[in-house]
Amino acid sequence: MECQGNYHLEVLDMDVEVFKNVKVLNSYILKPRYRATYILVGSEAKTVRVRYVCGGEAGEREITLSRTMRHIIELLMRVND
Repeated sequence: MECQGNYHLEVLDMDVEVFKNVKVLNSYILKPRYRATYILVGSEAKTVRVRYVCGGEAGEREITLSRTMRHIIELLMRVND
């Protein structure tokens, strides 16, 4: 998912661990780009609800944790022009 401007991600299931990693993709001071990776890890395979705001878009999704009991969400962000 690519976001222009700010973003917010909220996992609505309390028994899921969330790991966040942010990586800078360029060093431009005025228009930085970076990637935020969220890894959702659960103790069992199940469906998790996630609420998000990405730029001007807001919504809620259901994500299924597979047999490996994890799911990866990657966001690519840019600052608005």
